[in-house]
Amino acid sequence: MKQKTRRTGFLLPAVLLLICTELRAQFDTLFLQNRVRICADSLASGFKTRNWELFARYSNPAIIGTMGGKAEFINFVTSVFGQIPDSAWKEYKPGNVLQLIKTEKDFQAVLELHSLIEWEGRRIKAVNHLIAQSWDGGYFWTFFDSQNNEKAAREIKPDLSPDLIIPPKTPEEVQLLVPPKQQGSPGKAGQVRTNQ
Repeated sequence: MKQKTRRTGFLLPAVLLLICTELRAQFDTLFLQNRVRICADSLASGFKTRNWELFARYSNPAIIGTMGGKAEFINFVTSVFGQIPDSAWKEYKPGNVLQLIKTEKDFQAVLELHSLIEWEGRRIKAVNHLIAQSWDGGYFWTFFDSQNNEKAAREIKPDLSPDLIIPPKTPEEVQLLVPPKQQGSPGKAGQVRTNQ
């Protein structure tokens, strides 16, 4: 009986240690995923509200550096997206965190970005995949579009983990928008017939 008690005495702490370690790992993963989402929400908010300072804060520093700094990056983003009215963006929000990896230097993640735009007579729905990275233990994250291409992502981030899996590009859903019908009955071209 004493031998059985000794085995239980050794086994119980080992099992408890294993359970605590597993719970700690799950907590860390949940914390990191939550931080990725919070920072991605800030990136999306900056984009939707045209707050390019906020958008730049959460954008990948290497991309900003290759463009000549934050001011040049903001000028570029403004020129590309400034022509599209903000009301055209019906959705621009982060989705699921698909993967989370710890490397020697940083944390890296892949997450979805859902967008829906109605512009120039078309509705375009897309899912892109962002690469996220954190150098401070997972508290602050920056992002860049993977272009669903590992080679392109490595040009931006050469130390991208080989374990990170960038999903293939999903085709955009494009629909033509039907213009609203004119009120009243059709009369001559450009006129609306009314009852008198």
